This record gives sequence, structure tokens and C-alpha cells, in this order.
Amino acid sequence: MNRKMNLGTLILESLRNRPGRSLATIFCFALIGANIFSAQYLMAGAAANVDQGISRMGADLIVVPAQYALLIRGTQMGPVTANGIIRVEPSTLRLSSDILDSIGKVPGISNMSPQLFVVTHTIPELSLSPVDIYGIDPVTDFTIQPWLQQPGEKILGPGEVIAGSDIAGEVSNKISVSGRQYTIAGKLDPTQSNADHSLFLRMDDAYTFAAAEETISPQSTPVVPGNINAVLVKAEPNADPEMVGARIQQPFSSSYVRVIGRNFVLEPVSQEVQGLPNLLNMISVVVVFASLPLIALIAAMVAHERQREIGLFRAMGAKRKVIFSLVMAESLILSTAGGILGIGTSLALFILAHTRGFFSIALLGSFRMPDPGTTALMAGLAVFVVIAIGSVAALWPAYQSSTITPYDAIRNEGP
Repeated sequence: MNRKMNLGTLILESLRNRPGRSLATIFCFALIGANIFSAQYLMAGAAANVDQGISRMGADLIVVPAQYALLIRGTQMGPVTANGIIRVEPSTLRLSSDILDSIGKVPGISNMSPQLFVVTHTIPELSLSPVDIYGIDPVTDFTIQPWLQQPGEKILGPGEVIAGSDIAGEVSNKISVSGRQYTIAGKLDPTQSNADHSLFLRMDDAYTFAAAEETISPQSTPVVPGNINAVLVKAEPNADPEMVGARIQQPFSSSYVRVIGRNFVLEPVSQEVQGLPNLLNMISVVVVFASLPLIALIAAMVAHERQREIGLFRAMGAKRKVIFSLVMAESLILSTAGGILGIGTSLALFILAHTRGFFSIALLGSFRMPDPGTTALMAGLAVFVVIAIGSVAALWPAYQSSTITPYDAIRNEGP
């Protein structure tokens, strides 16, 4: 009596009857899937860290009072050092914020933001070092906020401060500064500069703080609304910072305003770092394509091993399309299971390593985990690649298996 063959039953029976072969094949596909996903995941995290590093290079130019530029010229402090690209150094020499209108008209500028130094206070409960207090514009700031340990879309609000890494307290904690209560809205990663023991307020809060009694010594120059100490400027990617600086300087007397460029040593570093994301992406592509031959070899070996069984199926009346579908379906199931297993295991290990702080210790800094959407996209892409290559690699073995005669298949001395 003829019984209709069930393709699903044949596949399940084949996988169950050869558990060692099936598990070994799944394991191989899992390794390939884990390799592809891990490369993409680590490259995405590394690229995010590189982007963060570029954003943390700060200002290309700093516009300061002329006397301030003369003051720092004979020292090793100030904006000419790496510290100055993050914040301006403490000074009582100030400018009017009206200068922003003139600077904003200069071509070649991508960002500019004012900074105000208010005062330095000794606050033992907050820091062993004297605490520098600044005012910034959180909307335009591009030098302080990129250093936040937990970047977010929230902008510094009234009554909130951004604290340097050496300031005691965590995010959402209340701190007291000269009798005024502030909430820590964010903490900075260590900058290895004086910004580590600084507090950054909104500009309006800084003016209010400066106006409070006994905040600033009577012998010091008072801070009035509209005062700033510097304007930090970021040139457009293709613009020459020196040329931009000359354009900014042009309408002002050199006895009133000076434009200072950052340490020239940082320029080649910036250019090299900006090319790293493309290099990392190229490495990731190489890793993916290097995995393809192994996937194809595995698929071909699985199909070849089953030729004697296929001969029996053909002898029992199985049609060519059934044999073709059988080989393709098995390769699809094994590659899908292996890909999901490898990717799931890799992701679990990455999450565990990040939770335990392994990446931060290994990289001596924070590691930017890709967001859930990006992670899901990478996982889906890795599974698709494993399935696609496994299926494509099985096409030729499946075709050969479907055309072989029962006699030739049965007499095959393979396993």
C-alpha cells in the first residue's frame, strides 16, 4: 500500500536519528552566527566610542579678552593646553555676550557656545580640591555635555548642575553650594583636567548665584547679567580653523579680543580618529565574508553525507522536488537554529560583561552598548546571513542529490 510521504516527518526523523551530526552542525552554524554578530556588535560599540571621543575633543577656537590671552601666554595653563578645549580657565576678565551676534555671522563655524567663570570655592564636603563654578548655555554647549557619563536628551534645567567626576554625590542627589540647594543632573567622566572638580550651572542660575551676598569677594570684579568669559567655537569639518579664527578676529581690535587655537598636537589625532569608524566597518565586512566559505563547506558536507538515504527515498518513489526540498529544508533548519543559538549566547555574554564592568576595565573608559533597536537589527542581519549562505550553499548539493539515481546513491560508500 502506497503511503504519501510527509516532508516534515522525514526532516524530523533525519535530525532525530542523527543527533550527533545535527548538534555538531548546529554548533558550527552557532559559531559562525556568533562570529558575525559579535563583530558587528563590537564594531558598533567601538564606533560609538570613537564618535564620542571625537565629540569630546571640544572647541577648535576660544574667543577671550585680549588681556586674558596675554596673561596665559607666559604660562603652561589655559586654552592652549588640552584642558582648554573643555572649558575656559578661571579669570575675572570678561566680555559682553553681544559678541555672540558678531561671531555667529562668520562662515565656517558649526557650533559656538559661551562660558562664564563665576568663582572658586573651597567646599570640603564636595571635593578635596577647590570647586570651580561655571555658567554654560545647555542648548549650545558642545564641550561639557559630551563628557556626561549617561548622555541623554534632557537639557540642564533650572536649579540643576552638572558635576565633575571628583565632586561627591550621584545623579539626582541634592548638594549645597554657598547655602543654595542644587540637584545633580549629570556627572562627567574623568577628563584628567580641572573640569573634574567643577560645577556647571545654567547661565541664568550662574548670574543669580553670582549676585548672592558673599558669593564673590568685594575685591573681585562683579559678575553682571550678560557677562561671559569666553566663546568656545567649533569649526566646520572642512573649514580651516586658522582661517575661521582670522575671520572672527577681523572686526575686533586685538586689544579687545583675541582668538586662541587649541594645541596643534591634537589636530592629527582628531583626523586619525575620525577615520576609525570606516576602518572598523571594513574589518567587520571582512569578518563576515571570511565566514562564508566555512558555512558553505558545512552545508555541502551535510548534504553529501545523506546521499545513501536519499537513494533509498528515491527507490521508494520520492520525486526529485521532494529530495531537493528535503536537503534545502534541513539546511534551513540547522542554520536557523545555529544562528539563533550563537547570537543569543553572544548577546547574553555581552550583557553580562557590561553589567560586571568588564568593558570599562578593559577599555579604561565607558563602553557604549548599541541601543535595542540597533542590536535587534544586527541580530536579524546575522541570522539572515547565516540562513542565506547556508541555503545558497545547499543549492548545488540539493540539485545533485535530486538527480542521482537510486542505484548510484545506494552503492555510494560514504558514511
